[in-house]
Amino acid sequence: MRRDVELGPYLRFKKKYLEGVLSGKKHVTVRYGVVRPRFSFIFIVCCGEIYGEAVITRVYYTKLGRLGEDVVAAEGLHSRDDLVNELREIYGEVREDDAVSVIFFTLVRRYEKPVPLSHLRGGRA
Repeated sequence: MRRDVELGPYLRFKKKYLEGVLSGKKHVTVRYGVVRPRFSFIFIVCCGEIYGEAVITRVYYTKLGRLGEDVVAAEGLHSRDDLVNELREIYGEVREDDAVSVIFFTLVRRYEKPVPLSHLRGGRA
């Protein structure tokens, strides 16, 4: 399966990764396919709420099978198998020769209290 998408102003995370992102420990995310950010300034989103702001500092594209342990560790995972399993949970079947995007970001602002995403969308969910 080939996936080629644009990333809008939101970088979404599962709840289990949110604290790592907000603490600055997690500053890399691997996304399936070729994901092209349209903006360098993005909002950190989880469960329909915005938790902070970040800047995308670097993006590169590679094959899943070529990802090194350094990227896996920066993702906050223990092994490549964990990463592959996470990608499969989200996207379905993935193969070693499938493209992935490695997105580096820096948290620039953590909100004291999350803001519902609908507030930025003018009340639309």
